Amino acid sequence: MSNRTYIATRHPVSAQHTTAPTSFLDQLIDAIDPLPDDVFAENLLHDIYAVMKGSLGPYTSLLHRKAVMCEVLRVQAAFESDWNWNEGVDINNLHSQAHVDGEETGAFQVSFDSTALGHSAMQPFVIAHQIETPQKFIPAMKNDHRLAVEYCTPLLRVNTSWCGTINDPSQVISHVRRDAVSEFQTFLHLGIGDSTTVSPGATPLGSLAGAPGAAVGPGNDGATGDKGKIPKLLEVANDPDSYRDVQRESADELLSLAEEQWPHDGCAINLSNLLQAAKIPVPNILEALKLGSHLRDHRGWQVISNGQQQPGDVGSTCGTTPNHGFDHIYLLLQRVDADEMVIADNQSSKPHTRFVSGKGKTPTRFFLRAT
Repeated sequence: MSNRTYIATRHPVSAQHTTAPTSFLDQLIDAIDPLPDDVFAENLLHDIYAVMKGSLGPYTSLLHRKAVMCEVLRVQAAFESDWNWNEGVDINNLHSQAHVDGEETGAFQVSFDSTALGHSAMQPFVIAHQIETPQKFIPAMKNDHRLAVEYCTPLLRVNTSWCGTINDPSQVISHVRRDAVSEFQTFLHLGIGDSTTVSPGATPLGSLAGAPGAAVGPGNDGATGDKGKIPKLLEVANDPDSYRDVQRESADELLSLAEEQWPHDGCAINLSNLLQAAKIPVPNILEALKLGSHLRDHRGWQVISNGQQQPGDVGSTCGTTPNHGFDHIYLLLQRVDADEMVIADNQSSKPHTRFVSGKGKTPTRFFLRAT
């Protein structure tokens, strides 16, 4: 029987993936807690903390970052295996069934070819633990639960491309919980690993305020939800300095995630970062259609007909399938009349005019409103 009391971390992940076993949570914490602090410290890579920034950031301390890793692995294991340490190869992946290097294994469904990611960053780990071949790696990830956690944790700091459930905004990113992160923090410690080296700028800033379960996050947004954050959203978009910071960050992420030069194809990442600046927890999404679907299906935003738009609404030109070059998404700042608006998007560094009817640009199909 566990000597820990789990509440938020035992909340069902989704309708399909219900509640993590207590034994899994115990083993996860027991494996994460002794790891060196610098495993969780800031780095310059686009790692799991960058991916989860909109859902679980900003990160206020090193202990907070450590708890975020626990929550990511809790939810990832739900979508990958339903917390089954012995899960085998994905029967729907013909490539991995035919190539042992790509064979998924264990609760996190990691494969041996992940050792080549980040210029073979994980090679020293597999050599040190004598799992340097697929034949050794695959059973070890199933049978040695602590080793599986110890491998996946630094791997997520190097690269997240290997994990489809993390890269799909409708899965891990949308189901992690801030109250679970707060609860994980109560079970974790700093400075107990075999290294005390912490990257510059990663010095702990103190624990999160509030008791476990009091934090706000997806599925637990408090009384006001996203609607209560719209004034802050408009404030950020209308403030030149704040919006400049949003666009600078968006340009960096557009280059690192899509190898695109700002502002080309930057409308979705621009709006993602703008929403995040207002503490609306959306992930970094690169496609306008996917961002609109996320707001509607996962944040509960309501579809509003043209002509009924108001400041704080999000306008979309998207249909039901992607249409590159025509899809666009933006924030409405001011309504002039039923057609003319002042908006914020990637196409200008300051508010500018756009028309619902298009007038030389793609017409807006609908608006989304926080409720």
